[in-house]
Amino acid sequence: MKCRTPLALLLGILAFGLQAKDLGTWGQLWPPSEPDLLTFIQDRMKSMEESGEMARLKREAIARVKRHAVRPPAVPGLTPAVDYRASLLDPTFTVAETVTDLQGNVIARKGDRVNPLDRVPYHQTLYFIDGDNPDQIRWIRRQIAGKTDFKIILVNGNIKETSDALDEQIFFDQAGVLTTKFGFEHTPVRVTRDDRQLKIEEIPVTGEKK
Repeated sequence: MKCRTPLALLLGILAFGLQAKDLGTWGQLWPPSEPDLLTFIQDRMKSMEESGEMARLKREAIARVKRHAVRPPAVPGLTPAVDYRASLLDPTFTVAETVTDLQGNVIARKGDRVNPLDRVPYHQTLYFIDGDNPDQIRWIRRQIAGKTDFKIILVNGNIKETSDALDEQIFFDQAGVLTTKFGFEHTPVRVTRDDRQLKIEEIPVTGEKK
């Protein structure tokens, strides 16, 4: 007898299957024991609503959102300043694509090196503080007394409580974007313009340099 190839064997099995007779049912047949998934979910949600669990979960979710809104996650790795330290940041960058105004006039060409401080009048002071640190709250009160052109940015703490305590609008450095950009490791911090650069000062709350 010649040895059949795998393909021939497969065709033979298929042909046999087409010619086979109904041999009846072997054993009893039962419906699937697992309930339909959609039905299970609907029943579960109905049960949660009737028991009040759904309402509780909604309340907890709303509370979490509110807590996060007034107290975002703290910027990690920052500690109170012990020594005064100052550094300079050059904000110059390379233009990725040519920029034009609405009339088509070229503002900056691709590849140009641009320092925003050469084009934008900027004299605002930025303060970064830990809102949970009472010493830093007292420090910022002294700093902003009589001033108007500034922004207070939290790296930790409750936005509403700090705003109420200082009677000022408060911002938060979400995900530490500005902290990373300016490269400081301790607070409080004061950022001011220094000619064509930005001066970043880590200032101890005692022995502050003016």
